[in-house]
Amino acid sequence: MNPFNTPIRTLILALGFTGALVSLPAVAIQAEMAQPKATIAAEQPSCTCFDVTVVGEGPAVLLIPGLASSGDVWHSTVEALQADYQLHVFTLAGFGGVAPLSHDVWEVGFLITQQEAILRYIRQQQLNKPVIIGHSLGGYLALALATAAPDSIGGAVNIDGLPALGVLFAQAPASDSTAQDATPASFDPMAIAKGMANNASWHQRIVNDMFRSDGQTSGRVMGELMQADLRPALASIRVPVLTLGALQHGAPYSTPEQVQQNYENQLANAPAQYHSFAFAADSKHFIMADAPEWLNQQIVQFLRSHSVKAE
Repeated sequence: MNPFNTPIRTLILALGFTGALVSLPAVAIQAEMAQPKATIAAEQPSCTCFDVTVVGEGPAVLLIPGLASSGDVWHSTVEALQADYQLHVFTLAGFGGVAPLSHDVWEVGFLITQQEAILRYIRQQQLNKPVIIGHSLGGYLALALATAAPDSIGGAVNIDGLPALGVLFAQAPASDSTAQDATPASFDPMAIAKGMANNASWHQRIVNDMFRSDGQTSGRVMGELMQADLRPALASIRVPVLTLGALQHGAPYSTPEQVQQNYENQLANAPAQYHSFAFAADSKHFIMADAPEWLNQQIVQFLRSHSVKAE
């Protein structure tokens, strides 16, 4: 198998896009999506952009799940942090049973709309520079806020998210006959779930979130992420950022070394004094499923080392 195809397949799974690929035709996705911007645009009218559950007391931490996921994915992290932190657990519009964005909001774009809405939420709740922790799509949003709004947040943890997913496709040889291996011939939610987590007890949970999510939203957000490229903006990061990568989500098609190299290449522009990596050696994309203790230890260490502590 062409080794170049395997990182692409891995990273589609890593952002939870395989189900989205069958939700809308690729031609429709390309026609509907505008190029997302790396910076926050002028503030748009407010929208019902997410549901939030608040748990615990202390410094504020925002937990943002990925595409076609609900806030339930943060269960173990909430248990680990709630004694010392005020946790704002998000489920984004269109996912996990939350109503999709209204049609008029889509003109602006999902990614920019969510960035603005998160910043508006921080202001309205009078949160003092909360840390943003995001998984997959949520990781992208955490990176975007770290680049565009460093005065509003205290730091970011990017869990298995990428700043420029579409770049991997652009780099793939057009004649690569194995490119179709990146997506299944038919929609098999359980096979997708198994590709994103080793922990069998999580497979049905992932599938349930998929079926509670709006397929059109998943397809359109995937289209935006395929066109987004935060890499140049990463140079403007001025708050602490930690990227946590899962090295097994490409198995058996790509090696952990290939997966790690992809992350290091994509985040090369992030200043070393602000950005660091850690990698879960035995985890697929849902690190909270496969390595919850390791994940929560990394998060706690990040929060403590950057003085985000309970009073």
